[in-house]
Amino acid sequence: MLPGSIKRSIAIKFFVLLFLIPVGPGLIHAQQIHTIVDADSVRVGDMINVSVVLEGNYSLQSYPDSTDFSDELELLSRERYQAAANRDSIVYRLQYFGVEDLVIDPLEFNLRVSNRDTTLRTSRIPLFFKSTLTSQEEELRPLKPIFDFARSYWPFILLGILLIILGVAIARYLKERAKRDTFIPETFREEEFINPLDELEKDIVALQSGPSPSDRDEFEAFYVRLADSIRRYLKRVYDFPALEMTTGEIIRELQRERASSELIRDVKKVLRDADMVKFAKFNPASDQVSDAIRTGLDFLETARSVDIDRVEYLEYQHNEEQEALRQTHIEEQQELKQEFEQ
Repeated sequence: MLPGSIKRSIAIKFFVLLFLIPVGPGLIHAQQIHTIVDADSVRVGDMINVSVVLEGNYSLQSYPDSTDFSDELELLSRERYQAAANRDSIVYRLQYFGVEDLVIDPLEFNLRVSNRDTTLRTSRIPLFFKSTLTSQEEELRPLKPIFDFARSYWPFILLGILLIILGVAIARYLKERAKRDTFIPETFREEEFINPLDELEKDIVALQSGPSPSDRDEFEAFYVRLADSIRRYLKRVYDFPALEMTTGEIIRELQRERASSELIRDVKKVLRDADMVKFAKFNPASDQVSDAIRTGLDFLETARSVDIDRVEYLEYQHNEEQEALRQTHIEEQQELKQEFEQ
């Protein structure tokens, strides 16, 4: 048996000769049919060209279509070439989808010759199935074990994060709902009035009961504390920034406020002694420290007698402000209660 490639070559040459070589007079009156196949073995999906050549004096009435081929062959195209009045060529392009050897049954061509009908049939066309597997692979291979993919923990991590977020949202919702279900008004916290005379007395008594200064730095710290106590009192009662003002500015401000001469005298003495220690490198003796304490106490007594009306007015203002704040707080709580009840 000749190899398939040689067979195909011979078939193609034969097909060409049919169209190129004139037909002799003896063949004109006889009807002949020839079949040419470009492959003798096929694999799944291979394309096959089946060419049928008709010769003679005839009129072609009908020729095979897709219904004349088996299920393993799909007709892709059917083309007719009429090379001469007495020669036809019909080419079928097929695609193979089988898994075993196949024989194409004879194809029938209906002709009309001399006012009568006749039928020409092709020969049976065998096609041998050619597997894509090698001879060693023709037997079924054993099943491979199931591949064990690496386990991914990301879905569990994301699920945990979502559960945490959901838990926080539920807790916050329940907390807000509990607030809405039970309205508890807030209690107004009134600020107590701080008497500036009492604060001044605490500062002077603390200086008096503390250890006596023994060096210049301690002297300076002592006078600064005493002077700042008096400055804070003046800022609170006379309402000017005494802590940021010089001694001269404080004296002039007290004079404009028509403070008593006794009060101005005591302020002047304490603040000027403090300035001497701080700026003039003055080292007071221990008796001078006692005198400073005595001057501070004298200032306290003078303030109690001359500033009582000012202090009482400050307390009155404080109480009025607190009462206004309390009323505002009550109104706000009532509005919140109404919103809650709605």
